[in-house]
Amino acid sequence: MSVALSALLYLSSIGRTRAENRIDYRYEDYREEDGRVQVKTHGVYFDTALTSLISLKGNYIHDAISGSTPLGPPYLPGTNAVNTATIDDIRNAGFIQPTFKIGNHSLSPQLAYSLESDYESIGIALNDAIDFNDKNTTLTLGISHSFDHILPNEGERQMVTVGTNKDSVPITSNLAKDDTAALVGVTQLLGPATVLMVDGTLGYAEGYLSDPYKRVLFDDFDYFPGDPNNPNAYTVWAENRPDHRFRQVAFVSLTHNFEKLEAAIEATYRFYHDDYGILAHTASFQWNQKIGKFIIVSPMFRFYTQTEADFYATHFPGDPQDLQASPLPSHFSSDYRLSALNSFTYGLSVSARVHEHLSLELAYKRYEMYGTDGVTGSEQYPKANVFSAGLTLWF
Repeated sequence: MSVALSALLYLSSIGRTRAENRIDYRYEDYREEDGRVQVKTHGVYFDTALTSLISLKGNYIHDAISGSTPLGPPYLPGTNAVNTATIDDIRNAGFIQPTFKIGNHSLSPQLAYSLESDYESIGIALNDAIDFNDKNTTLTLGISHSFDHILPNEGERQMVTVGTNKDSVPITSNLAKDDTAALVGVTQLLGPATVLMVDGTLGYAEGYLSDPYKRVLFDDFDYFPGDPNNPNAYTVWAENRPDHRFRQVAFVSLTHNFEKLEAAIEATYRFYHDDYGILAHTASFQWNQKIGKFIIVSPMFRFYTQTEADFYATHFPGDPQDLQASPLPSHFSSDYRLSALNSFTYGLSVSARVHEHLSLELAYKRYEMYGTDGVTGSEQYPKANVFSAGLTLWF
């Protein structure tokens, strides 16, 4: 996993310039059904004022990832078993971000790092939040870059040219990927109870952008699924995505407080487009209801939909071993995450201020993904339960 540049910029854009003097701990258990991917996450976050003009925030995340994920190709011949790759990895990641208040500017440089057995990412970012209109308007400008390396690991493969043909070979040296993003956003206080935020992000990634664990099936390769003695039976090959990706993202958030109801609503919309051909929309809704003096109950719902990438299919024409007779497409992937799909997330969180300096939170979310192309098998798409718990110390 690379450092999420757009997320870094977004988090910086919505963060207030005044440190909140807090330490958070969060535990999350993400568990897909049918023995698919499970991720157990421990996270610590802090935000504190060092002086009246300098604050510091940062976090540390430890992920334990296990289970299996689909390789991409359809069923093995004669079975209804999904082709999967086993996952067993640890990821450690974090960032550190000081903020310097200079006049009406709040400058926030950031350094982020993420490491797992087969992936390393170093990210840098700089954000400037500029207050106007008696601090009722904030303009946020941000830029970030990540230097990522895919490390050789057993099972990782890439598609290469061998003579006049193609072959799927193991990765034997580090492969690089770079990702740059720029953000412009405006946060506007519309009234004593309403806040509007609008921002846009442009991002460009280049280098090795394929998933080394994903495979594709070619129709014209000379294999015989019915012959158990044929070593080429159901031979699959490494996917091959473009080596660049340009994305455009727009985000709108509206928060309104209902004083008489002792409640607040947050509604968001996100537009996404890239030159893979993917067009996506995300809409979310969360209601925060205060119960008594110390408890807040927050139901939420999120809907996501996307079109498929230009180079996605469940299988492809061509023969990598005879390109003259059966040429391949320029790019190809059977990763279900690039298909046309919808996903739904819904859940409930409960937080309680049990002491002046201590808050507790419990949450449950249900995540469901469904294909919409009528071709990709429904078994490719995950459904997951997500449990989380946390505490916040205020000081």
